[in-house]
Amino acid sequence: MKGLEEKKPVKKVQSKYKPLFRLLIVSYFVLHAYFVTYPNYLNSKASIDYKEIFLNALDTNLAGNWSKTYTSVPHLAGTGKSLVNFTRDKFEEYGLKATVDDYEILVSYPKDHDLNLIDSTTGEILYKAPLKEDVLEDDPTTQGNDTIPTFLGYAANGNVTAEYVYANYGTKDDFETLKELGIDVTGKIAVVRYGGIFRGLKVKFAQDNGAIGVLIYSDPGDDGEITTKNGYEQYPKGPARQESSVQRGSVQFLGGVGAYPGDPTTPGYASKPGCERQDPHKAIGKIPVLPISYREVTPILKKLNGHGVKLSDKKWIGDLDGFDYYTGPNKKAELNLYNNQDFNISTLSNVYGEIEGEKADEVVIIGNHRDAWIKGGAGDPNSGSASMMEIARGLGELIKAGYKFKRTIILMSWDGEEYGLLGSTEFGEYASKILQKKVVAYLNLDVSVSGTNLNLEGCKSIYGLIKKVAATLPYPVEGVGSLLDHYLSVHGDKITALGSGSDYTVFLEHLGIPSIDMGFGGGKTAPIYHYHSNYDSYHWMEKYGDKGFVYHSLMAKFLGLIALELTDQEVIPFSIKDYVDELTRYFEIVKEKIPKDWESKAIENEATWNELLITPVEEMKYLDESTNGWYQEKYIPFPELVGKSDCMHHKNHLMFDIKKHKNLTLSDIVQITIDDLAQLGNSSAIFDGESASLQTQYDHRDSLFFWQKLKLHYKILKHNKLMQYFERNFIYEKGLYEREWFKHIIFASGRFTGYAGQVYPMLQEAIEDGDFDRLVKSLGIVSRTFRRVSDQLVI
Repeated sequence: MKGLEEKKPVKKVQSKYKPLFRLLIVSYFVLHAYFVTYPNYLNSKASIDYKEIFLNALDTNLAGNWSKTYTSVPHLAGTGKSLVNFTRDKFEEYGLKATVDDYEILVSYPKDHDLNLIDSTTGEILYKAPLKEDVLEDDPTTQGNDTIPTFLGYAANGNVTAEYVYANYGTKDDFETLKELGIDVTGKIAVVRYGGIFRGLKVKFAQDNGAIGVLIYSDPGDDGEITTKNGYEQYPKGPARQESSVQRGSVQFLGGVGAYPGDPTTPGYASKPGCERQDPHKAIGKIPVLPISYREVTPILKKLNGHGVKLSDKKWIGDLDGFDYYTGPNKKAELNLYNNQDFNISTLSNVYGEIEGEKADEVVIIGNHRDAWIKGGAGDPNSGSASMMEIARGLGELIKAGYKFKRTIILMSWDGEEYGLLGSTEFGEYASKILQKKVVAYLNLDVSVSGTNLNLEGCKSIYGLIKKVAATLPYPVEGVGSLLDHYLSVHGDKITALGSGSDYTVFLEHLGIPSIDMGFGGGKTAPIYHYHSNYDSYHWMEKYGDKGFVYHSLMAKFLGLIALELTDQEVIPFSIKDYVDELTRYFEIVKEKIPKDWESKAIENEATWNELLITPVEEMKYLDESTNGWYQEKYIPFPELVGKSDCMHHKNHLMFDIKKHKNLTLSDIVQITIDDLAQLGNSSAIFDGESASLQTQYDHRDSLFFWQKLKLHYKILKHNKLMQYFERNFIYEKGLYEREWFKHIIFASGRFTGYAGQVYPMLQEAIEDGDFDRLVKSLGIVSRTFRRVSDQLVI
């Protein structure tokens, strides 16, 4: 991929040739400006209307065709080679430069499994769970001998027999509640329901509490209104959940303490041939786990009635027929749980399609994963695959028309997302320096369509652009208005912070690249989406999910136009002030969580308060590299402050008398952080004003003299680089506490949730752990970041 290739370094020139070399450099930039930049500044309007051509191309909706292709064969991670070739060939057909990028990654594939309910007094098998989904006459995807068995990726092999207990959602708090109720999980099998947190963390918390196996089921009580008890028929006759449906998935410890996404055997580095392999069990479990349907779990859980503690908390009660929601165990009932999978190093293939732009060092990436747990996967991920292929087709029409892309666009079809963001993480680790140098934004599609409500997550800096594009597209329901009108009516004027669970994770939380994730999902009265089940099929999508594939097409138009706006505007269309306003709102949330008795506590630990004042040289080198020198800060040493010459203090921010530092309390530190954040807000407002001014000057450049155009070119160049690398400033070299892979100090997945985002994770985790000194240290890191960025934005 030319857009993500590194240029060869320039050799150092001998000192006697330096004057000549400088003259050549100046001449190069002048000639470059004249022959390359000046023509771009010559006309105030493009000769090609990219919006019209792109939207006209997509007026013919082929999303259903792509959906049918992507759901026609099984395609677990590392399989489905025909879809690798199909994606590559289509990219090439539409004029994109296509590349296949392989990685060798540990994955697991199903071999055998069994589950029996046993009378522990007689040894009699009372019930044998089928552990398979029903074949449906109406749904061709469920038929034939090529469907994938029910299983959980990375679930450990084992054959265990034990009593069992009901553990609700299997959260950290749920297991704590069981302890408080006197229910010991040690040596037992935990039966938990889907929801609340990522399934892998359910396994981690069960294992941490001594469980020797786990069952995970889908409780109809979590399906809202659309249930059989409320009179709705099951799929395929109606919109309610098919009672045999099973949610497959990964049980990697995504985002958990000590864990990391990507290949469990290569933490923090890429799984290329010959790489070193490590013990994977920081990221995956050691106990067997099976997923089952609510029909299969009902006779198992009914055996707990009258045993253990009867639960009264509504948070613990679902809607299974015949189960009275007791904790168990029942001394006369045991489960025999058997799981056998093939763990091996498999070749996973990412497919990239590139359109080279005029600004080779400014790249916009659109990503979607291709692998699915089942043969179908019409929603996850292939609604996104279909939308992305429509984007490729629309971009192809622009290439045919001769449209000149200012910035490079790369479409990326990931493999292995389902197991633990494998393809994207390994690529991100492999190409980290180039990605940090060149990428402007990462735009993610996963489940593009599973309903009709637009959902958005991402960095607030991109939100204004998203709204601008959404306002131009009609929502496909009469009387609603624009796509923006619809979004505001459902969510209000806000965008949710990103956590984890899809391929944006490595870009935002490891590399500091601004990212968004979007898709149309269902509401409380929408047909039940059979997530990771055989019933996530082309037939379900065509009948219930998106009749006519209207929302697939709308997503292609929406995300395609966002990418084109990012590539067409001369000044990168981000709002830094919006981002900082969100930081302010987030900080108020965190501030309210600080224990009141901490506020007046003095900062007595010298190592702790030093974090407020100093930035280690190694950290500055890392930040300088991550921001490619555009946020390089001028520091002066204060060795008398800490007695170390490798620690430095910012020259412009002696916020308080150093001699009185021992009188500081936590309230003082919090106020300093608030003041620094306010100053960043002021700087960002000035910076955004300059963004608007520079774009206006560019739009009216035909009235400028040549030297004025040249000056404008270099002003925009510098401004864009500050914009491009702004997010990188929030990457912390050492990473989060006990989660070093996650480096972003504003956004991370919750360590106890896996999916859901947690803002200011350093601060919140310190508060959760009751660690006062770590909170002060973290405030220092955050506050220093605000001061540094504030200064650089207005230089």
